[in-house]
Amino acid sequence: MKILHLISTFPPLTETFVLREIRQLRKVGLDVIIGPLRPLHRTPPAIGFEDLNSLVRGAGWFSVDMLKALLFFSLRKPHQLVECLKIALRSLDHPQHFAKMLYVLLSSMRLAYCSRNEGIEFVRADFLHTQALAARFLKSLLGVPYGITVYTVVGHYKRTVLEEIVNGAAVLIADTLQTREFLLSIGAPQDRVHLIRNGVSMDEFPMRYGQSADSPPIILAAGSLIPKKGFHVLLSACAVLRERGTPFRCVLIGDGCERARLGSQKKALGLDDCVEMLGYLSLAELREWYYRATLFVMPSVISPTGETDGLPTVIIEALACGLPVIGTHTAGIPEVIQHGVNGILVPADAPKPLADGIQMLLDRPDLRQKFGTEGRRLVERDFCLERKVEALCDLFVGDLMSTTVRPRVGESIADTAQWSRIR
Repeated sequence: MKILHLISTFPPLTETFVLREIRQLRKVGLDVIIGPLRPLHRTPPAIGFEDLNSLVRGAGWFSVDMLKALLFFSLRKPHQLVECLKIALRSLDHPQHFAKMLYVLLSSMRLAYCSRNEGIEFVRADFLHTQALAARFLKSLLGVPYGITVYTVVGHYKRTVLEEIVNGAAVLIADTLQTREFLLSIGAPQDRVHLIRNGVSMDEFPMRYGQSADSPPIILAAGSLIPKKGFHVLLSACAVLRERGTPFRCVLIGDGCERARLGSQKKALGLDDCVEMLGYLSLAELREWYYRATLFVMPSVISPTGETDGLPTVIIEALACGLPVIGTHTAGIPEVIQHGVNGILVPADAPKPLADGIQMLLDRPDLRQKFGTEGRRLVERDFCLERKVEALCDLFVGDLMSTTVRPRVGESIADTAQWSRIR
């Protein structure tokens, strides 16, 4: 089965879990090619995914292929092109959105034109944003079905556009109950919505043995520096710990629009000597910090604009490593952190309770050990990448196979069944 997997840029440093999933899908036998919608810019590229370079259908802001595609579809498929334009025109009253949608349409046309003879059978997209919109355009341009995996409850387009996207999808995947309910709330057909948890490879994140020997103990946090991540709350909690005389070192990994504000807050609170903001790091560098840290904190909040987190992949990675985690009662975090069983949950936007939770884990190595063991067990059971890919294969390939044989993880699908086109 040949799948075109749409991504915003390649290789995206902040979405390496998508690249790891593509790699695993190819490992079990699916023929996946990667379609970026625009060139990488602003953020540094992810390191360690050079093996995927040959799968990428290159992207530029504008190109000769875009012009060829525009001419091709204008002359050969004008009705399909008009159908796409009608979707974009729904945002005509929001000029910025409309301009962005027109660019996504041009990028989609380029991908459709360049891959029109490659036998694409299915289009995949992650996030209910530009990738999902491009998948809808490609359905019209290439006449192939598409699926979307949704990780957050944020819709970046008008309600009518979101409804068009989800209703046109053959498969909709939610990684949490929160995102599942969100999809249903915007009119997604219930029989097309499937709950498949995001996952990490157990081999890539082996269980650590023993506890960090660093002194002072390391409080680790990671994620994009944006309001919904709540890192300003973590800094305030660090100030509380500092007032109590608690020794610690807080390491914050990531970058984003909040970096300057967080830096100013850190300085104002007198935390420059105990809080480090390291910016973007590669996956390999982040993984090293999981094994050095004493505990991991994800202080997600509801942003002033109403945005919430989904289920941050860094939580799953930390749990897989056996690192105890403190999260908040927001978004999809309570679906993985069970308070008192495999971690600690505190109210969102509440520095003192967060500081109390951190203090408890710093004082209780036995509790850190228990939470680390239980966290690893949970990931092995419910958030394993290999199991996720097996479930995805069952969805994407099930209707294509002429027999009832299902591939096992690690077994090539192409070796187990004959293929037929999507009905």
